[in-house]
Order: sequence, then C-alpha cells, then structure tokens
Amino acid sequence: MSTILRIKGAAALLLVGSLALPQSTCSGYRGPDGKFVPELPRDSTRSAYQPAVERHYALDDVRLDDPGTWFNIALFFWPLAAVASMARARSGRLRTFLAVVEPILAVCSAYVIWSIATLFATPAAGAYVAIGALAVYFAACAVEVWRAVRSRRVAIEDAAVQRTPWPK
Repeated sequence: MSTILRIKGAAALLLVGSLALPQSTCSGYRGPDGKFVPELPRDSTRSAYQPAVERHYALDDVRLDDPGTWFNIALFFWPLAAVASMARARSGRLRTFLAVVEPILAVCSAYVIWSIATLFATPAAGAYVAIGALAVYFAACAVEVWRAVRSRRVAIEDAAVQRTPWPK
C-alpha cells in the first residue's frame, strides 16, 4: 500500500469520525416545556426561558427507511469505498476513473457539508474536521494525479529518446 493511499485512508477515517461531532450549533432559548426556540416568544416572560445552545449532528435527520436521506451518509462514507477500491484495483481503467472522480467528489462533498453546516446556524467542530479531512484527501488526490502525469511524461520522453538516431 502506497503512502498516498495511506494518507487518503486516514483522511477518510477522519471524515467518518467527524460524524460523532456536532456539525453546527444554534443559539436560542429552552422553554419551560423543554422545547428549543431560536427567539423569545413575544408574549412570554424572560425568566421562563433559559439560554441554550442546540447542536445539530449530520445523522440527526437520517432515516434508513427514507432513501432521500442516504445522501447525507454518502457524503461521509464514499472516501472509504474509494480507498478500498483503489487498494484492490488491478485494472488501469478503474484506477484512472477513480483518479478523475475522487477530487471532484471531494470538492462537492466539502461544499455540501459546509453549506448544510452554515445554513441558518454556526459551523461547529464536526464541520471543520470534515472540511479538513476532505482537504487532505483532495491534496493526496492531486499529488497522486501529478505523479501519474509526471511518470507518463518521463516514459514518453524516454521512448522518444530511444527512437531518435544519434548522429555518428
């Protein structure tokens, strides 16, 4: 297993680990009935409501019986599948496909995670850890692509040098 693949695997595990942390927080008040409200109701007394912070986790709204919520799970778990596929891949086509798709998925996942975390709330530790893990994953993908392009360019130049006749 190459160093780049290990770095990508660590970043993928860190991304999955970020699920345990809150993705965003919202400041508000907890009422006498225990319900959270972002603002005090107009007809209420201030002493009845206590200041509180509500934490939102990525898996709060996920229900396994609703396929529409599986997208939230896929945002965090696709790198594990990609790393496992890359480690087991023998085909050059699969490796090339993953090398092209992985950076695109990393950027898209980071955008969606950040958008969800900042929508009407303040980003929390889980969002920052997820974005950091995806940044490391993207950097590893970029290095992998750069190495592949460089090695192909060197191979092409070596082949061209071998074909050119040297003057006598």
